Order: sequence, then structure tokens, then C-alpha cells
Amino acid sequence: MKTLIPDNRIHTGVRNLDEVLHGGIPVGELTVFAGTPGAGKTTLAHQIIFKNATPKKPALIFQTLSEPTAKTLRYLGHFEFYDPKKLEDGSVTFIDLGEILRAKGLAQAVELLMTHVKKVKPTFVVIDSFKVFEDLALNREELRKFTYEVAVNLMAWECTAFLLGEFSTNDIETNPLFSIIDGIISLRIRKESGEHQRFIQVLKMRGTDHSRDEHSFAINAEGIEIYAPRVTIQRIPGSDKMLTGNGPYRVQLGIPHLDKLLGEGVVSGSTFLISGVAGTGKTLLLLEFIYRGASEFGEKGVFFSFEETKERIIANGKGMGWDIDGQMKKGNIEIVFIPQPNIIVEKDLLMMKDYIEKMGAKRIAVDSSSVFVHKITEPQIVREKMFQLATLVQRSQGVGFFASDIPYGSNKISRFGVEETVVDGIILLTASSNDKTLRRDRFLEIYKLRNTAHANGRFKIDIGNNGIVIHTNKSRLAAPVRKAKAKQVKRKNE
Repeated sequence: MKTLIPDNRIHTGVRNLDEVLHGGIPVGELTVFAGTPGAGKTTLAHQIIFKNATPKKPALIFQTLSEPTAKTLRYLGHFEFYDPKKLEDGSVTFIDLGEILRAKGLAQAVELLMTHVKKVKPTFVVIDSFKVFEDLALNREELRKFTYEVAVNLMAWECTAFLLGEFSTNDIETNPLFSIIDGIISLRIRKESGEHQRFIQVLKMRGTDHSRDEHSFAINAEGIEIYAPRVTIQRIPGSDKMLTGNGPYRVQLGIPHLDKLLGEGVVSGSTFLISGVAGTGKTLLLLEFIYRGASEFGEKGVFFSFEETKERIIANGKGMGWDIDGQMKKGNIEIVFIPQPNIIVEKDLLMMKDYIEKMGAKRIAVDSSSVFVHKITEPQIVREKMFQLATLVQRSQGVGFFASDIPYGSNKISRFGVEETVVDGIILLTASSNDKTLRRDRFLEIYKLRNTAHANGRFKIDIGNNGIVIHTNKSRLAAPVRKAKAKQVKRKNE
């Protein structure tokens, strides 16, 4: 779902930045891109400029003492947003002020800048780096005067300007520039979850109720890509399917023995935590959930694996007699493998969102959610990311199965102890030694399921040639469950 850009806003061309800004950058404002060297300030400015500049709406990019224009153009050639034709038709003009500034200093800088502005009449102006002027100023009063004159002149010409600089938090609090400008976008690099990551934050933007959160981003061949799951993965009010007068829309899983335990069916948009120690059958249950949906109902499903490769998952399915490959060729199943060392939670959430929406998936399996968030040390952040996973399912109006590895010997029902507060249902898989048979018996229990009368207690399970077999009998199925299933049949007939 793309953000609508009003006429008085600029579409940045940076993925998810318009969503963070709640509608793009306001036209005619002066915005500072602040951050350490290498944080992405120049890339951000160029990406916006090459998205928006045209011969009728030209852009001037002033290079001060940072790097020569020739070097900048070589660097830009690596990005897909770079269009050399825009240099030829006058849409974008680079002006190198470095040599003149070094010779004549700050005194003639305003006159020099405005000479070019009056000549080109640009819609957009970039000054990279504006921090240089602070270094050239003889004193604070000269800097204040210069900053004021530049800002007033650019506003008088109704330019949308981006002023780039290695401004620190102290600069933002004390530099006179920041009392004049309209917006501040901060970019920084820091270590997070054991990795160096880039972050962007809109500290100030007049005229827009922007997100004030810090969002991670990456620089790739397309330019800057902001992940921003807090903004882009949100629950949509009123999106849950309802059957008028009959309660929530429900679906069958297609796993016969499990459907017997789930009463009248699973509410569309629900998520399950499939919890258990290693070897209890979690991955197999997730795979059968995906396969049955595709083979029995033609429902598209995606299996996100952070542990097993695609090839091994397909082979596991063949061992159960399931034609996973055939369903993949039909476009009903997609398996996405992300190795544990490569997990970047915010990035992968966006990747999952793209897969689910593009495919139209109604079944989503994550194996495992505990590996997915294993680098996160704060429980509240784990809960937030699990909520965002569940939101992807809610938005798809499908069903989600998230595997959770329980530590051996614990009484937990999830790895981190917070996941169970987010999901709608919990299927608990356990195992215990059988002294008579000298083997380990496996069990399944519907530990929790919102809005559904389900069977209670543990049920013995076996892994057969065609998947998981749950040993049930009518005396173990509570009356409310049987009545619920009868009600479901009646609803279908209606």
C-alpha cells in the first residue's frame, strides 16, 4: 500500500521514506541531512534529486570542499537511480565551489551561490557540505549572518534545499542554522545486535506529522532502502473478514487429525506458535500445513526458513510422500531460505511482506521465529517483532504457523517468554520416554486458541509416511467442539 503524495509534497523516490514522512518532503522547505561521514547523506540527496529533477524543475548541486565532481559522478554510476541524461538536458547541474571557497573564503560565498541560483532558477538546491562554511567562518557572528542570508535567499527563490553536513547532536542544539531550517533528517551508523547498521530518523519536518522513530536502512544498487516495519507493517482496522450474522470467517487446515481438535475451524488472520524442544516435529508440522493448503485447497503458501535450505526442505517433503516440487512449479508454494548469519530482522520483515503480498499467500510458515529474533536481547523488542510477523498474517487474512524452540528442561511454552502474548493460538509439542517400549513418545496439545472451542488435553502423535498422525477418539473431543463442527456444516449449506 503506497502513500499518497499531495501536490505540496515531494515524492522522495526512497523506499519507505515517504511513509516515514507521512507524505513526502514539503515543497519549498530547507532540510538538513546530518550525520557522520559514510552514513549516506550524499546518496540520500542525490537519490531524491535524480527522482525529481527535470528540465522544467532543475536542480543545482553545489560541491564545496568535500570531493570533486568527477569523483562524485563515478560514485553515482553504481546506482540505478543515476541517469546521465539528466546532466545533458540541464535537469541536474553540479557546481564545484571548492577552489573558489579556498581562495576567497566565506565572504563571497553567498554572492557566488546566488549568482548560480539566479541564472538557473532551480527548483532544488543541494549544498554538500554545508558544514564547511562553519569551518571557514572567522567567528560565530559571521557564521550566523551567512547562514541567515543563505536561508532567506533560497526561501525567496522558493527552492527546496538540502543542506548536508557532519553535524553532531551538539551542533543541532547550538548551531544557528538549526533555528532557521524547516527539517532535520539524521543518519548514523552504530552497532546493533552485534552488527554495524545504518539508521535514519526524522528529527524535525515542518508541515508533516512524521514518524519520530529511528529506522534501519541499507545502501544497495537501488540506492537507500529504509525498512521501517513500525510504519509499513501496521494492522488495518476493519480488514478482518466477517460473515454477517455468523461470526468470524473460519478456515480448515486440511490436516485431518488436527482439524478434529480445532472445532469449527481457525479464524482467518490467526497466528499459531508451534512450540517444542528439538525433535518434536515442529518443522514437519509447518511443512504439512503449507503443503495441505496448496494440495487440498489451492491456497498459496510461503515457507520462510532460517535453519534448513530449500533443497533439504523439499527432500523432507518427498520423504513424507509430498510433491512439494510440483506445487512450487504451479506457483502454490514458495520456500525462502535465509541463513542464520545473514538475518537482519528489519530487512527480512520487509522481505517477508513483499513475498506475502506479491504471492497473495494465505499460509505463512516461519521456521523458526526464535532463530529469526535470536540476536535481539530486549524482550519488548522481541515482542514487537513477533507482533509485526503476526500483523503480516492478519493483513493477508491467512493463517500463520511460527515455530518456537523451547529450551530443554524448562517449563516455558516459547523461547523468550513473550511470544505467547502475541499469537492467537499455541500448539505445544512434547516428548517423553516410554519405559515399556524403550522409545520416546510424542504428544500434541492445543494449549491456547482464541475465539474457538477446541479439544483439551494431550494427544499422542506419530510421524507416518504421509505426515503427522494424531491419535484421537470421540470421548476425548469435548461436546462444544462437536457442536461447533455441526454448526460449521450448517453455515456452509447456507
